[in-house]
Formats: sequence, structure tokens, C-alpha cells
Amino acid sequence: MSYSGTVLGVAKQTWLPPVSLHDVLEKEARRMAQSLHDEAGQLLAAVHLKLDELTGNLPAGQRQPVTQLKSTLDQLEVGLRRLSHELRPMILDDLGLLPAVEFLRQGITRRTGILIEVRGSTAGRLPARIETALYRIVHEALGSIANHAGARRVTIAFLKDAARIQCSVRDDGADLDLGEVLGARSGRVLSLAAIRERVEDFSGTLSIRTGPGQGTELVVSLPLDY
Repeated sequence: MSYSGTVLGVAKQTWLPPVSLHDVLEKEARRMAQSLHDEAGQLLAAVHLKLDELTGNLPAGQRQPVTQLKSTLDQLEVGLRRLSHELRPMILDDLGLLPAVEFLRQGITRRTGILIEVRGSTAGRLPARIETALYRIVHEALGSIANHAGARRVTIAFLKDAARIQCSVRDDGADLDLGEVLGARSGRVLSLAAIRERVEDFSGTLSIRTGPGQGTELVVSLPLDY
């Protein structure tokens, strides 16, 4: 006797890679940044058009208040663009890690006066998750340096080989007392914790080199075949 048919009640299982909390947060940040960029931008453009129309109908001597209002709107627009970029820089998706870090470098130097140099290369685009993780790590490190280190110069360097991508962030500020920092809930320890969590997502390595008069160097290495 022969038998052919389908075994009922057995579902085909498909393996899916685990989704990290950082991936979920990045997806939401991307959505919010796009909404902020598009919707707020459209509203501001509409307000500018109405103000231009109003200005044209006013005598020359009565246009100053409207001009001042437009200047305030321009400042608001700059702030919204910065917020949108910090939520999720579109340049990271469009052009990759190095252009996004360069854009970040320019903004922080403009706001703080810290001289930041970017060296090395990623030899082209990296996997999207790695580009996002490294960008967030650099962003977190620079924020910590600007707020706590009192540094004047920072060097960011990338080095890639066939198996790994390494990123180092070195500053000439006050040396880091790891025992003191890790023993307190300071802003700097929270930054280090956030960086460490990013690194652990990829089973990478994190090292910190510091000493009197040497500043601090943070070195992150992520495998490309995570």
C-alpha cells in the first residue's frame, strides 16, 4: 500500500535573527526624524509664505516686527534641522558613516570650539547596523568629551581590515579616573554604559586608555561578520 499526503498540524518554522532594543529605537528615531523634517518643514515654509504676503501689504515703516518674526522662524528652522539630524541623520542612510561623522564634527566644532579631526577610511559602505552603531558611539563619545573632559582637540580614526572595523576617539582633555567615574552615576559613566551596550550587541570589544597628561582614548572594534 502506498500513501501520499500532507502531515497536518506541523508548522514550518523560519529562523529570524534577534532584534535588539537599539534596532527598535533606531527605527522609531528614523520615523520621528523624517516626520519632523517633512511636516515641520512644510509648516514653516507655509508660514514664511504668509509672512511674505503680509510684509508686501504693509507700509515700509511697519515691516520691522514681521522681519523680526521671520528671523525667529529661521532660528527655529535651524534648531529643528539639528534636532532631526540628532534623532536620525538622513546623511547616514544616504551617504554612509564617514559623511555623517563629518557632518557631526562640523556641528560640534561650531557649537563648542573643539577642534575635531577625522582620519582613516571604512573602505566603502559598511553594513547598515554597523554604520548606525559606530555613528551613535562617536556621537555619545563626543558629547561626553564636550560636557566633561575640557578638551581642546579630538581625533577620530577608523581602521578596517577583512574581519573587523575599528574606531578610536582620542581627546587631550583631563585624564579619566575610571574608578571614580564607574563608581558614580555621572553623565560620563552613563555615556560609557551606552557605548558598551552598543558594542555588546555585536560581540565587539571596548578599551579605554588614559593617564595623567595623556587625555583619554576610547577604542571600539566590531566584527564585520556578526
